[in-house]
Amino acid sequence: MNKGDVEISAPVGALAANKPSDVKLIQSLLKSHAVEFSGSRSFGINGVFTSSLVDAIKAFQTAGSIPYVTHGRVEPRSLTLRSLNMRPEVFGYQQKIKINEVMVFDVQDQAVEVFIFDAMMLSPGSQWGHAAVDIDDVIYTRAHSQYSSIARGKYLQNNSFIRDFTGLVLKVSSREKKIMKQEFERRIAEQKPYDIISNSCSTNVAEVLESIGVLAHDPRFQVNPISSNGVTPKELLIVVSRSNRLIERINYSKVKSQ
Repeated sequence: MNKGDVEISAPVGALAANKPSDVKLIQSLLKSHAVEFSGSRSFGINGVFTSSLVDAIKAFQTAGSIPYVTHGRVEPRSLTLRSLNMRPEVFGYQQKIKINEVMVFDVQDQAVEVFIFDAMMLSPGSQWGHAAVDIDDVIYTRAHSQYSSIARGKYLQNNSFIRDFTGLVLKVSSREKKIMKQEFERRIAEQKPYDIISNSCSTNVAEVLESIGVLAHDPRFQVNPISSNGVTPKELLIVVSRSNRLIERINYSKVKSQ
C-alpha cells in the first residue's frame, strides 16, 4: 500500500466481516470508480452492507481483470484494494479489459489461499503454529482431534479473535484445484490419526500442494530430500512465499477485544 491509501481492518463483501467503518470506505472507493465500470451501484456511502455492494465489487474485479480468492470480496492489503486506491485514469480500465478478453483467464477458478497461523498452546503441535487451505470458500484443516472442512467465514472469524495469521494466494489451474479438493476430501474421509511428523496440519498442506507441483518444503532440511514429512508451518510459509505461483500475501491481524 502507498502512503495515503485507504486501508481496511477486515474483509468487506461476500462472506466477510463487513464492519460498518470498512464498508463505508469501500463504498466511497467504488463510487469514485462508478463511471468506469458496469454493475449495480445502488448503495449509499453509509456503512450499510447490501448485496448491491457485492455486485459492485464483482463488477470492479471483472472490469480490471483483478486476481481474487473470492469474487465480490475485498481483503486488507489485497490487489482489489490496491486497485480501488488508484485513480480511474491511472487504473486503465480499457487496457485491462482488452487484456482480459485476449487471455480469457478465469481467476476465480484458478486461485487457492494457504493460511499460516501464529503459534499457540491449543493442542499438541500447535506451539509451532497451524496451516490450512481455502478452496472455493471451504477451509480444509488437519486439527489434532480430526481432519475437517469448514466454511471460510466461520473458520476465519473464530481464529481472528485468538491469533494473527497470513494468507498466501496461489495461482492454480482448474484441474489442479480439482486435484487438491479431491485429495483433501479423501483425507477427511480416511481420518488417519494425527502424527506430528507424518500427519500434521502443515505436512498435509505441503503434500497436497506438492501433488500439483508446488514446492512446499525445503529439501536441505530433510533426511529424505523428496519427502515433505515433518514440515513446520514456518517452513511452509517461507517456501511457499517464494513460489512463482504466489499472487498475493495477505496479513490478517488479530481482532482486539472491545
